[in-house]
Amino acid sequence: MKNSPSKRFHQLVVVGLMLFFSASCNLVRLNEHHAAKKLNKLEVFNAQFKADSMEINYWKGGKGPVLVFVHGFGGNALMNWRQQLEHYAKTNTVIACDLLWFGKSHSNAQPNLSAQVNALNQVLTYLKVDSAAIIGQSYGGFVALDFTYQFPEKVTRLVMANSPGSTFDVAILDTLCAKYHVAQMADLFVLEEPKNVQRLTNLSTYSDHHIPNFLLKQMYQQYFVHFHEEQRLLMQTLAGEQNRLSNLSIIQKIPTLVLWGDKDEIFPKREGEKLAEAVHGQFVSIPNCGHAPQVDNPKMFLTALDAFLLPKP
Repeated sequence: MKNSPSKRFHQLVVVGLMLFFSASCNLVRLNEHHAAKKLNKLEVFNAQFKADSMEINYWKGGKGPVLVFVHGFGGNALMNWRQQLEHYAKTNTVIACDLLWFGKSHSNAQPNLSAQVNALNQVLTYLKVDSAAIIGQSYGGFVALDFTYQFPEKVTRLVMANSPGSTFDVAILDTLCAKYHVAQMADLFVLEEPKNVQRLTNLSTYSDHHIPNFLLKQMYQQYFVHFHEEQRLLMQTLAGEQNRLSNLSIIQKIPTLVLWGDKDEIFPKREGEKLAEAVHGQFVSIPNCGHAPQVDNPKMFLTALDAFLLPKP
């Protein structure tokens, strides 16, 4: 039996009000507030470190062996690592910083990989962390690799998630730029307008998700509106770091897991396999995941991390 005209009108009004409410509220900020409350209940709290014209925003909490999570190019620590922080706060001390020129972290330093490593080291020194396992995803993997390269005595285990380190074939990046009709990688990852958030989301995850325009604008304002010039410099200088990090003998002495979403459009799975072989590490492929497997399939991502970070006696 069909609804009466008055009932259909009522349904349309309800749907209209719901859409108006969603568009008028900042859902991204509400989501971050909810995430922060859940972490606070697990005694993981937000704080700031300030030194040398630098301010680093970070999350820290839990008890036990230290795990340091380093996010990729875009967003902030909470957006990238929320579920992992919640999971490991029950068994470990967890730390996740907003990288320089992302989230609420910034510095007067020259934007490059060394600046990121120096900032991370200063925060860990301030927090009196002598040793930790470091988990880096995408650009965060480059930071984690360089940190291990410079401070191997501080790294107990290293996880490289969809981050090819110094062994990747740079020609892949040229192919990717040609596919998306951009001149350089920075044009893909440094977002100049809200609509580009959709492209980056599709590029990073395996399943395409249509994001409403109002939500694209909110995401852009929350995560992508600042530090464009510094982020472009980070991306432009990254390619030159490959030779500096080419000697992997130091990394070969550190237990290393290379974790990969097997449908990664940015760095194909063979690049992860190549890195794992070069560092004498383990390689784990997560099926039907893109460049951000911790988002595409957080359960399988955590299962692989657990097996490596929390080995059974």
